[in-house]
Amino acid sequence: MATHRSVLQTYLGIAPRTSEEAVLRLLVDLGRQYAGAEEGSLLVLDPKTKELVFAMTSGDRQSEKTLVGQRVPAGRGLAGLAVAMREVQAGAPTFRDLRQRKRKGAADRQPSAVLAAPMLVRDEVIGVLTAAAFGPGRRFTRDHAAFYGKIAAVAGVVVDQQQRLAALEQLGKSGRLPRSRTREQQVQQEIIASVGRLTAGRPERLARVHAVLAALEALCRGPQP
Repeated sequence: MATHRSVLQTYLGIAPRTSEEAVLRLLVDLGRQYAGAEEGSLLVLDPKTKELVFAMTSGDRQSEKTLVGQRVPAGRGLAGLAVAMREVQAGAPTFRDLRQRKRKGAADRQPSAVLAAPMLVRDEVIGVLTAAAFGPGRRFTRDHAAFYGKIAAVAGVVVDQQQRLAALEQLGKSGRLPRSRTREQQVQQEIIASVGRLTAGRPERLARVHAVLAALEALCRGPQP
């Protein structure tokens, strides 16, 4: 069975025992505690199948062992809706085909309430942060949803920065960039590569390249009100 480390590395490029992995774990745990949920999870989007894959779970080690590697089909459940709508979703679960760890009460084996917030990198959904509450009468509030939206945004920034640094590191080592997930990322990486070639071994060019990029950025922004 897949581990949370292999899922994170396969789909997000987050290596085991790195600061990025630790920060993502902290964010998942922080969200779970704030929402008063028994479980908090990070699911990543498989770009080929468009399925969400459980990558890590906070709150219960047995739950993590059970959930990690399981998949949620595209468009199913509140997590799938969060991806489709790009908005935080909260309510009673609508997808109940996941294997859950054994619990004492039969009524508590499935969540009674779920919260799901999309994780974005450069406007592309890469995953979802979720919270799950068990037991009758459990609900998540608007404040819980707003907070989850914020920590999901932070998680997206963590992944984005790691991917940018990894691209620059690989470019420096091999002169080639890692394979892109989307056409947009490919174009962005080609721009990074072009800047690298323009300035490689020629520090005197840095000021000129910077000036050109600054002028281009101002042109793209257009006149300021």
